[in-house]
Amino acid sequence: MVLTTSANAAVAKKGSVAYDTSKAAANHLVRELAIELSPLVRVNGVAPATVVQGSAMFPRDRVIGSLAKYNIPYSDDEATESLVSKLAQFYADRTLTKAPITPADQAEAYFLLVSQRLSKTTGQVITVDGGLHEAFLR
Repeated sequence: MVLTTSANAAVAKKGSVAYDTSKAAANHLVRELAIELSPLVRVNGVAPATVVQGSAMFPRDRVIGSLAKYNIPYSDDEATESLVSKLAQFYADRTLTKAPITPADQAEAYFLLVSQRLSKTTGQVITVDGGLHEAFLR
């Protein structure tokens, strides 16, 4: 079993108390379920950073709202793909790898966790966040 959590489980910020708290709880749920369901079921999590490109969570109006919120220059007649790319790169630039996180990046982590490659791993949360240093565990 693989649950989706978030880099936000470890990063506190203004305006997202419910989301961040629920993701922190999901991280702990991974550990609790790993204990409860062992040895029959392995339970792990994937904690991605913000995924903009390829995500249904970022329609054009939300992308524009985020660009405005972060003072990223754009024009109203700019192609949606260009706007999405700008926002994805903004989030990427906050990470150590400077590369946007994609659904394919997340899929790779899920695949590893459900395959036999990590068959001895349970109770863990794998981050797919490009090296978001604010989310490093302390």
